[in-house]
Amino acid sequence: MRQGGIYTLLYIIGLLWSTGTQAQVPYSYAPNEVAPEELSAMGGNKSQFVQGMVLFDCQADPALVRLKGKSIKGVRCYVRADYKQARQKRSGILASTGTPGNIIQTTYADLQAGWNDVLFDEPLTIGDEKIYLGFQAYETLGTPYPLVAYAAATVPQSCWVNQGKKSWEEYKDRGTLLIGALLDDDAAPLLERTAYAQNTTHPQTVAPDADFTGGLYVHNFATAPITRLKIAMQGAGATTPTYREIELPEPIGAYGSKVITTRLHSGLTEGTSVDWNATVTEVNGSAAQAGRTGTTPLYVTYDNFIRTPIVEEFTSQRCISCPQMAYFLEKALDEHEGEVVYISHHSGFAKDAFTSAADQALVYVFGGYENEYNPAIMYNRAVFKGENGIVRGIRDMSPAPYLEALDIAADMPAMAEVNIEATDAEVRVSGRVARDLTETPLYISCYLVEDGIGTADYPQMGMDDADAPADLKQVFRHNGVILHYFTEDAAGDRLTIQPDGKYAVAYPAAAKEGFGGTGRRLVALVHKMNKDDLRENEVLNAAQVSVTPTGVEAIKNGQPTGSQLSAVYDLAGRRVMSPQRGLYIRGGRKLLVR
Repeated sequence: MRQGGIYTLLYIIGLLWSTGTQAQVPYSYAPNEVAPEELSAMGGNKSQFVQGMVLFDCQADPALVRLKGKSIKGVRCYVRADYKQARQKRSGILASTGTPGNIIQTTYADLQAGWNDVLFDEPLTIGDEKIYLGFQAYETLGTPYPLVAYAAATVPQSCWVNQGKKSWEEYKDRGTLLIGALLDDDAAPLLERTAYAQNTTHPQTVAPDADFTGGLYVHNFATAPITRLKIAMQGAGATTPTYREIELPEPIGAYGSKVITTRLHSGLTEGTSVDWNATVTEVNGSAAQAGRTGTTPLYVTYDNFIRTPIVEEFTSQRCISCPQMAYFLEKALDEHEGEVVYISHHSGFAKDAFTSAADQALVYVFGGYENEYNPAIMYNRAVFKGENGIVRGIRDMSPAPYLEALDIAADMPAMAEVNIEATDAEVRVSGRVARDLTETPLYISCYLVEDGIGTADYPQMGMDDADAPADLKQVFRHNGVILHYFTEDAAGDRLTIQPDGKYAVAYPAAAKEGFGGTGRRLVALVHKMNKDDLRENEVLNAAQVSVTPTGVEAIKNGQPTGSQLSAVYDLAGRRVMSPQRGLYIRGGRKLLVR
């Protein structure tokens, strides 16, 4: 399953009602209006049934307790393409009880791109049993993935997926499916002051028992606009809730949703994934009708390290599309505020003169040989929220998607400190990992990489492409090439961690002949490694130091020290104090002075 083409979609979703359902009241945990960047699309990109459901559970939702005995008339769902397959009994809406696989009603209907309001042949009555509502379509190769989720807020139990009618799986990090119940209009008074609030996990790292500025997703289940609300928040370990009154910058309209930035308060318990709960207690100054509690996992720790994101590109001299991806990626690296560690892996489809054993050892992140391709890129070796894989392909011919991904990577919690010290005799990497990870298997990788390698001796395919930027040949260099890996295992060595979280590893210095580049860096990263579960490979943190003709420039957590912050070198590796027009190297990356 992969995310497909959501950046090209202009999904501005409004309250669209079909002719036969004007009297229905929608009940959904997802918004009716979603910006394109907040969507997560799901499917298999092959010919198969795709089904999605949301759980409506009286045991978890007090509003449903009030609605017992009321009728669910149908399903409201959003699909990304036309699926007019009712005659073949392929497209339609679904209802299950108890478990998602216990389907008690299927109403076949033609589904069209956008919102669909479809009534059941027989209404369902809300009772004590769990009710799952959703839809199915028969996806074909090349069509947009049918399912759409709101990625900014993952409401528990709101994203159940079954591909190929094999088995139902709950996705806990893909968001909330755009699926809702259509209730009879007599349910409206029971939802007059009902709202839902949930932290959007931004920021992801917070200190215990402290205020933090975070995003709060608020959803209105009623027709009356919400202008202010009061929430009770309680993180794990807190004995009593903390109450906050929030004046909304703009009203939230009927059945609408909004993410607002506000002051929140964390719990006492430390951990990488501890629950934080929010409940709406007042709406517009009046006591709220009881609604569902929003639960979000947060990383709560006193070990709040500074994150230096690491960007790793899979590339090859034989890859035609790689130069253009590198071109726009490098523009994004230059525009990004803050240090970034960059490495290129010359593997993942085609090997070349730069390919090392360390490059080849990492192709497992593709999830199998049949998935390998160039160009590809990964950030912190992490699976982004709303996606299933570590590696991502070229997005579009601009820095925008890379800048967006860099911002996400830089915002991820840093769970370790990484420091590099180098002498003529050895390279020493030391630091500390978060206390709750001292018993977790962690690994260390350390590389010597070279930047600024020209194309005269090491040519690159794709430079003469008709669509290539006009200055591609002028600025393109091979950067981040691994000359040497210091660990015994090319993929990284198991890290020995002391009970207090500290670690230290020393390697003999390496004198390696390079490729005639203009600069070298020492790079170190502490990471997880699990070749069977791609979600368990995240880099906890990374660091680098630049190796120059005058020695090693210290960079702690990616931040150069002193006057070295703005050090600029020409293509021969000589330091330049006042660069004129031309191409230079700064911080291991190319700098074009116009």
